[in-house]
Amino acid sequence: MKNLCRKSLVLLSIVFLSNPLSLILLGLLNRLFFRPFRSFFVIYPASQRYVDHYGFKFLQPHLKKTPVICGIYFQGRTAGLIFGISGTESDFKKPGFLAELKRNTDQIARRLGISSVKYSGILPSAMHRRGVLEPLELKRRSKQVAQVVFRAEEKLRQQLSLKPETPVILLGGCGSVGTPLKQLLLAEKRRIYTVDCDDPMPENLRGERVILIDVARKGALEQRIPQMWEGIVILNETYPAPRRSTLQQLEQMGIPVFHIAGVKGIALPRFPGVYSGGIPCCGMSDSGNHQPLIQYLSSESLREQLAQQPAASSSNIAA
Repeated sequence: MKNLCRKSLVLLSIVFLSNPLSLILLGLLNRLFFRPFRSFFVIYPASQRYVDHYGFKFLQPHLKKTPVICGIYFQGRTAGLIFGISGTESDFKKPGFLAELKRNTDQIARRLGISSVKYSGILPSAMHRRGVLEPLELKRRSKQVAQVVFRAEEKLRQQLSLKPETPVILLGGCGSVGTPLKQLLLAEKRRIYTVDCDDPMPENLRGERVILIDVARKGALEQRIPQMWEGIVILNETYPAPRRSTLQQLEQMGIPVFHIAGVKGIALPRFPGVYSGGIPCCGMSDSGNHQPLIQYLSSESLREQLAQQPAASSSNIAA
């Protein structure tokens, strides 16, 4: 019954809020009231399972490249709209898909009188590679996300009472987010080891306490698990968050996983799963004053083991 209600709400959003006439009327109201909504961001499902969870089968093909209103968010004094599509990462590789998505999104922005449009997950980098997103826009967005991850690493290190000398393995360190993040960490004279594409894990660190920051593409973390060791603490930014099977595998190795759920803010309705309680980094405002929201994904028993280690404090580990 709950699932039916959820799908019905999506259908109602399409009928009453996301059709061209409704968007034009919403745009007139937005302009009339001095643009309370100045931005929106487009989200996509992590898998087909999420698509089936939120949308009727007959609707899914029509929503692949046409965003529909699915929520509203508040971050500080900034309000924005949340739009969603049913297309997944496999659809992004299809010829013309991203170009048409960009055209549809730009048209919605014009109707609403909104100048700032943001995209979740790998959409910005995928659009950039296809030539449908300006390089400066990708660079600006990547720098913002890197700032949040940088603050999250500092916060996690303080929570676990780890020293500034603790080495950092940057998984995806040559990517759009990894590159500016590496620069921020180097400016603080941190020990950085970049692992990208087919690079092996740094064997000289084996057995040491290390923070591994995952800003790579989906699946890169799972590929490196056989090379990991107890003593690694994972801070994940990659969308989607690690699967339960991945968490269990890391649990057996004594490796805890923390996840950056986004930045502090309010979303209505709340985002599902580990993203609940915040605003994804892709949708954050341009103010620059962003407080990262960190979720602990591993078990309570592993949390207790961390608390018993000399380098950690149990009262400080984030829930």
